[in-house]
Amino acid sequence: MEDARCAGCNPHYYKIISDYLGENEKSLLFLREHGVLPRSVSCPHCNLPCKYREDRHVWYCGRWKKIAKTKRRKSCVFSTSDYTGTFLQGTHLEPFKVVLFVNHWLQKHWDHETVIKCIGMSKTSSVDWRSFCSEVTQNWLQNQNSIGGAGVIVEIDETLLVRRKYNRGRQLSQVWVFGGIERDSKKKFVVPLVGSDRSADTLIPLIKQFILPGSVICSDGWAAYRNLKQHGYEHLVINHSENFVDPHFPHIHTQNIERVWRDLKEFIKRPGMRADYLQQYLSRYLFIKSCETPLHNFFTEAARLYPPQGGRAREGPLPPPIPMEEDSSSESE
Repeated sequence: MEDARCAGCNPHYYKIISDYLGENEKSLLFLREHGVLPRSVSCPHCNLPCKYREDRHVWYCGRWKKIAKTKRRKSCVFSTSDYTGTFLQGTHLEPFKVVLFVNHWLQKHWDHETVIKCIGMSKTSSVDWRSFCSEVTQNWLQNQNSIGGAGVIVEIDETLLVRRKYNRGRQLSQVWVFGGIERDSKKKFVVPLVGSDRSADTLIPLIKQFILPGSVICSDGWAAYRNLKQHGYEHLVINHSENFVDPHFPHIHTQNIERVWRDLKEFIKRPGMRADYLQQYLSRYLFIKSCETPLHNFFTEAARLYPPQGGRAREGPLPPPIPMEEDSSSESE
């Protein structure tokens, strides 16, 4: 993923707030720079550029065309909303609220209460936009490449993320997750497991899916990993009942994936956490941890998932309004 920033793109949480709070036109420009909104739209009937009406945020054609076999002319009635087909389609939120919501949602300690009080969103809108944002990060996660490669060390492990407290109260399934991390690049993956099944029949297919053949896999002595060499991997094992780091071969350890588990649990475990939304929590965590400029990357990913109708026509600043051809006969008609 590219981490280069657009003009006006700033990674600092409070700077984004100060720059865009109440600034709808500036927010619209920000969204265009990231490809979320179109920079130009072509009329599907005339195959020519449309004009943009800023007060209504509408693209329209309005060109006068001659009616075949007559002396009359008619105006093209094509028009479309600036939001049509985009990440913002159907929303009634002001543009600056979209930018600030996403800015807050990409923070570790995000919460509904903050955006409801500070941005003026309803609880329903906040819940809906959490789902919209999660859709972007889940789509991003599904399109990530496998990690590892020939000679690349990948640490793997599984951990219990959710369980019923004191074996009382509402019945919650145990939720286990399995993951891996490249030791040098820190590229990672985390996937939920079905129930508490951590058998070789479950874990080996996941390893093949997320880790490239030829990788050097470092794990603990869990029985499901015993036959990794038969699947094209080099396998290093650390016995955690004796040491966390092999005293004779210090490169044999799983310290990095253990650190991921500590970070993940601190990041997503909170009162009210629902196992049904675990995939959303995981995709958000991995997205934020994988991007140097999460806000920039989020909106470029949103543009890929929901490409605007006009596309990203060209690089550079937003073009000026397109002049309409004048027709002297239009006044008499």
